[in-house]
Amino acid sequence: MRFSGDLILLTHMLMSGSWHIYRPGERWWHPRNDMRIVIATDKFEAVAFKVPVAEFHTAASLARRPGFNQLGPDVLAETFDEQHAIANLRAQPQMQVADALLRQDVIAGLGNVYKSEVCFACRVDPFRKVATLTEGEIGCLISTARKFMKANVSDTSIGQIATYTGLRRTTRRADPAERLWVYGRRGEPCRRCGTPIESRKQGREARVTFRCPACQT
Repeated sequence: MRFSGDLILLTHMLMSGSWHIYRPGERWWHPRNDMRIVIATDKFEAVAFKVPVAEFHTAASLARRPGFNQLGPDVLAETFDEQHAIANLRAQPQMQVADALLRQDVIAGLGNVYKSEVCFACRVDPFRKVATLTEGEIGCLISTARKFMKANVSDTSIGQIATYTGLRRTTRRADPAERLWVYGRRGEPCRRCGTPIESRKQGREARVTFRCPACQT
């Protein structure tokens, strides 16, 4: 978040934090003990709860900040450069596909849920090496990542605030119980073919990846 002058606030929610938008005087959804940051104007209050990383920077210090100064194209940016993201993915030939999609220097913004969902939508085994992907598969992964992320953001919010809709959806089905293709559905039937969904830990951080062994051969 960029303020007047050379002042920038960098935050990272990791797995526990959240940003909320309130009207002045509106009751917060979380207790004040969980609040770390409040940014207030006459019309709105932005409140950060349980945000582990919160740092003030100048433009110069932010440019030197590890983990930020080499971010790939922002998947939600209006100026998203798809070809740049494709080139970044190609540059990780020995990585497994799902691990590469989580690298923020490849494409910024994709998380663990979407990693599995994107691979399923493109019928790509998330444990394949990037080097084995066809041009069509690489293009599908990047374009689907952007499509899924943008589908979960509303740009019609009051006051022009972009709102993340909470429950992640990739299937476009009306039933909330059918909102995801594979993530969190170990042992349940694939929504395409009925084969039981599999899951196992992947990568250095042992993040859980879900896939259909029939659809993603």
